Amino acid sequence: MNNLLNELNSLKNNLDNLPTINLSDLNLNNTDLFIVDINNGFAKGGALYSPRIESLINPIVKFTKSVSKDIRSIIAFTDYHTKESIELLSYPAHCIEDTIECEIVDELKSIDNIKIVKKNSTNGFFALDNLNFDNTDNIIIIGDCTDICIYQLAITLKSYFNQNNINKHIIVPVNLVDTYNIDNVHPAELLNIVFLNSMIQNGIEVVKEIK
Repeated sequence: MNNLLNELNSLKNNLDNLPTINLSDLNLNNTDLFIVDINNGFAKGGALYSPRIESLINPIVKFTKSVSKDIRSIIAFTDYHTKESIELLSYPAHCIEDTIECEIVDELKSIDNIKIVKKNSTNGFFALDNLNFDNTDNIIIIGDCTDICIYQLAITLKSYFNQNNINKHIIVPVNLVDTYNIDNVHPAELLNIVFLNSMIQNGIEVVKEIK
C-alpha cells in the first residue's frame, strides 16, 4: 500500500510541476483547436451530466474566444446517438439525435468559426472526415472526459501520426479538461492523475495551462 501511495504521489507531482505555455509561443495560423463534448448532455443536464464538466464552460469559452480570430480551425465534437447506438449498451441513454443534449452549449454557439462534428462513439477521431493535417503544426484538445473522450482522441491522433511518420504537437492543457466523479465507482481526481500521466508517457504535450 505504501508503494502505491508513493507512486500516486509521484504521478501527482508530475502534474503539479507541468509547464505553462504562452499563446505567443504557438503559431495559431497553424494550430487547430478540438473542443470535446462541451454540450448540454454533459454540461447542463441529462443522465451523464456532471457539475465538474459544467465548470469547464466558462474557462473553455474564454480560451476559445481568445484564439478564435487567429486559430486555423475550431472543431467542436459532440455526442450524437440513435436509440440503437451500440455505445448505449455501456452507458445510460444520452445525447440522442435531434435532442437538446446533442447541441453544444449556447455559450460556445456565440463564437464564430466553430465547426460542429457529431460523433457516435467516445472517440472523435473516427468522426473526422478529413485527416489532412498538412497545414497544421499543433492540435490543442480541451473538454471532457479526461480518461475517456479526451484520452482516446489524443492517443489515437498520436498513434495515427506515429504510424505515418508525421510530426505534430498534440497539446492538452490540464485546466481545460476534466472528468466526472461517482464515489467508489469513477474517482475523478485519481483518473485525471493516471490518464494525464499516461498521455505524457505517450508523447502528448500535457501542460498546466495556455496563457
